[in-house]
Amino acid sequence: MANYDLCAGDIMQVEIATILGDLSVAEAARQMLFEGVRSLIVEPRGPSDPLAIITYSDIVNRVLAHKQDPAQITVDAVMTKPLITVPPNMPVEYIARLFREHQIGHVPVVESDKLVGIVSMTDLVTEIIAEDDE
Repeated sequence: MANYDLCAGDIMQVEIATILGDLSVAEAARQMLFEGVRSLIVEPRGPSDPLAIITYSDIVNRVLAHKQDPAQITVDAVMTKPLITVPPNMPVEYIARLFREHQIGHVPVVESDKLVGIVSMTDLVTEIIAEDDE
């Protein structure tokens, strides 16, 4: 039975993989592989710098598909910024709509202007279809 009574805070990952924007896309890909993730939050350069993300799809669609050398392209050049973010209390059905409407697969979870987690399409699907243990 599908579980639709969950919110972002219930399914978010709190261990957030990050990277510096001036590193290469090749380094980002290696880090994704090492950490077993498909996205990295790009470290803000200052308190007013908006959140950014680089995803596996960014690497494929913005670098490899254009026959660019990932070792020669920086994360800053292909990252998505600013990001759509959600609060911890956002219901999963609204997150699913955001994913569909904006064709994205990750949303950072922000509370009081602080990054507290990230929800991926995988997290969403896994938790919604998970069997209720009760």
